[in-house]
Amino acid sequence: MSTALDASARHPLYWLPNALTVSRILIIPVMIVGILSLEFGWGSPVGRLSVLGPLFVAASFTDWLDGYLARRWKVVTGFGRMIDPIADKLLVAGCLIAFMIAARGEWLFLVPGIAIIFRDILVSGAREHAALTGKIMSPTKLAKWKTAFELLGIGVLLVWVLARAYLPIDSVIPDIRECARGIGLGLIWLAAVLSVYTGAKYLRDAIRD
Repeated sequence: MSTALDASARHPLYWLPNALTVSRILIIPVMIVGILSLEFGWGSPVGRLSVLGPLFVAASFTDWLDGYLARRWKVVTGFGRMIDPIADKLLVAGCLIAFMIAARGEWLFLVPGIAIIFRDILVSGAREHAALTGKIMSPTKLAKWKTAFELLGIGVLLVWVLARAYLPIDSVIPDIRECARGIGLGLIWLAAVLSVYTGAKYLRDAIRD
């Protein structure tokens, strides 16, 4: 009886937050192909331009919206707590790898990208170990800032690849390319520094007796 009452008391759209998270995962391969298409000229220019920007905006928006709705409607689930950080990490890792390829492995892209990806894998393992020992490792404020810098950096680097693909070399505003590249890399490097710091803290807390 109590189960039936609990089910009837749930918000009618209780499934929406998790659906938004899953949709963010489905967007990631399209984002990767979109970034690489700008570098290698796949598909039509109009198609690449019209898809890539809106997709990133949608992915970033759902990152906030799914958590907001889950808390507001009180429909936070174990699946949601598990899949949401995975979706964030997949989005960031996929885009960073695409940028590293687009930059031909330039060390300014390679070093922070590897640091962020390795940190996220390490933290996932640390959290799994902590869970087996009964510890709960909630995201810290610095970790949330790290994610914010990552998404901002990816957004600015999207401007860089778009400007590089669509602005002519002799454009009267060529500095857009360099400004976007510099700002985007600065944000990614800042996220990488926070990644190393917070990753070390998570690991220390996970193995501490």
